[in-house]
Amino acid sequence: DVKGEIEYVLKAGQAAADLGVKVARINALMREAPGFTLGKYVERAASSIKTCNRSLAKLGICLAVENHGVIANSREFLRGLLEEVGSDNLGLTLDTGNFYWFGYPIQEVYDIVQEFAGYVKHTHIKNAITERKAERRKPRDIVMAPLYEGDLNLKLVVDALKRAGYDHDLTIEDESLGRFSLEERRKVLKKDADFLRSLLG
Repeated sequence: DVKGEIEYVLKAGQAAADLGVKVARINALMREAPGFTLGKYVERAASSIKTCNRSLAKLGICLAVENHGVIANSREFLRGLLEEVGSDNLGLTLDTGNFYWFGYPIQEVYDIVQEFAGYVKHTHIKNAITERKAERRKPRDIVMAPLYEGDLNLKLVVDALKRAGYDHDLTIEDESLGRFSLEERRKVLKKDADFLRSLLG
């Protein structure tokens, strides 16, 4: 329901403007569609985002597509989308764990972060562990971990964002918390926050 989705984004954009929020995180396509090629996914998402941007730009609201799910975690999809929309009003909500979740080898995750760092408008900082970190894997072949314990060297990520001029939030999204008791979760989150602060220097 493209029309309904666009109406939803525009309504949320107006609410964001009323609250003084400058960036709204959105998803692209979340489910695979029978017969869709990469080009078709890019075309569908870009067309909708261009429609939204015409109204949201007037409100001073930028959209930030999250690398999320089995389509928008694709490096090629994100390249195509950003090129097709061709607007500073579209960027990324960079989720540091989702490229890894998608199955990219750890070094390629760092390469992808470097490539897209200049487009980042918001972040979800998470970490994960896998026994096959140097290999291409199927999606979901990871276990979520506290920020300070996962495979990903988040210092490399933070430094790449700094070099690209990113000076906004580093938002903790620790998806390992379900493994811990309520009392332990507080301690883990505090350690996550202290760890992020240490990366900022």
